[in-house]
Amino acid sequence: MKPKPAAPQWAILVLGAGLMISLIANVYLLQQRNAPLPHLRGTYCTDASTGLGTYLMFDGESRFCRYTQTEGVLDDGICRDLGEGRYALRSEGGRTFCVLQSRDGVEFFDGEELDVSFFPKLKEFGDAYMLFDIPGEYPDWLKAPA
Repeated sequence: MKPKPAAPQWAILVLGAGLMISLIANVYLLQQRNAPLPHLRGTYCTDASTGLGTYLMFDGESRFCRYTQTEGVLDDGICRDLGEGRYALRSEGGRTFCVLQSRDGVEFFDGEELDVSFFPKLKEFGDAYMLFDIPGEYPDWLKAPA
């Protein structure tokens, strides 16, 4: 019959298993931290559950549109990639904004209104952008080809 391990031997086994789990978790977190950010293309919204939020849409070809379903298009313009998830936005009206991308969405910095808003990405449609009912005129790049 094999002798039972003593208490110090059990402690060494538990400690070893804990260290292995910690090593695996640290390698996973390091990979997540160094993984590239997802493509910016898509639709983001401050409050998609009620439909009353502000929407921010990127077409993936250097264009953006910010709108609400009640007021229509607030800003439409170009988006310039600054690298490392940072973007500079310039509207057709001359306003400038900054965007900082994360895995879950974007932080939108409005210098004129001294406001920072988080726009979570609407995930159910993947990378495609979607346009909800907007009152008023649509930007030309969003109109369906004739």
